[in-house]
Amino acid sequence: MTGARLLSGNRTVAPARTDPFWQASDEPVRGGIAEGGVNTDRSGNGRIVFQWKTPAIAELTQVSGAGQTTQPGGGADPVAVVVRDKAGNPVENASVTFTVEDPDKLGAFFFIKDGADTTKLAVPTDARGRAQSAPLETGIGKEGEFAVRAEAGGASTVFTVKVKKSAYTVSVAGGDDQRAEQGKAFEEALQARVVKSGATAPAGTEVEFRVEDDSDDAPRFEDGEQVVRVKTDDSGKATAPTLTAGEGTGTYTVAASVGDAMTQFAVEVVAGDASASPSPSPSADPTASADPSPSPSASSSGTSGTTGGTGSSTTGGTSTDLDSGSLASTGAGGIGILLAAAAALATAGFVAFRFGPRLKLRSRDDV
Repeated sequence: MTGARLLSGNRTVAPARTDPFWQASDEPVRGGIAEGGVNTDRSGNGRIVFQWKTPAIAELTQVSGAGQTTQPGGGADPVAVVVRDKAGNPVENASVTFTVEDPDKLGAFFFIKDGADTTKLAVPTDARGRAQSAPLETGIGKEGEFAVRAEAGGASTVFTVKVKKSAYTVSVAGGDDQRAEQGKAFEEALQARVVKSGATAPAGTEVEFRVEDDSDDAPRFEDGEQVVRVKTDDSGKATAPTLTAGEGTGTYTVAASVGDAMTQFAVEVVAGDASASPSPSPSADPTASADPSPSPSASSSGTSGTTGGTGSSTTGGTSTDLDSGSLASTGAGGIGILLAAAAALATAGFVAFRFGPRLKLRSRDDV
């Protein structure tokens, strides 16, 4: 949690204008919510409020699946976006809604493996701010266009998919859905199969492989290339050079295309194993101490650990600021509960406690 502040109310004065829980009352003893009573010596100082802000979503950037063309009655690859805030930073755990818009009535839908097909679905972003839809299918064998709209926090972007007859069809032949550690090469080469007019494409057909991420820490082919072009062999297969993971972690998309025909590979980069690095040996002290070291106290203890990072949940409080949340507690007794609940703030959105006198307290098949 970042950007938290501790506020204190004063009898009939709310701790903050955006406090979603404070409510005045004419009741003379216990008062309204958080007032604590104004006509009694037991009224206290109102209450204390924690408030925090989640990053405001500023833009959605298309990173995969743009400009696709598919055959009538065929399928299209997933589309993906990166969600960023006003400072250009990725927003984690933002909910992105993907919606199929089908004015030509091509019967387009998201294909959900082991689930019901749908034209609308919500996907949370990962640590890189990336969200990807399910694969797409067209149910009617005619030409036209359909769109996929991605929306999050008031920002949106639209992908257009053309449906038309093409001489070429490109599909995945190998290397999809694999994982590598940061800086390591992916074990299996990416391989695409090309068909022309229903038959194996002639040897020498050029296939373009492109990593669909411009960032410096994304995976790259040999010599740091983002785009490479290779030719098919006699079996109609094109094999890309070695792909090496960068320093960025998460799922990346590589597109293989021939003209308008395209397919995509998904590869994942995971953090390297830090435990593989040997710890330095402690240096020996050449001078022996004349006094023996004291024995460690039985009551001494050492602890270390981490607490769960910044909260960038898309849920917030019910205040007038839709990007904020709060945790409130009334009276001095609420402070202990407030501190005990602090670890849950990022996921809870907001929680309120009221105290006062006399109160009791949810894989696609290979193409």
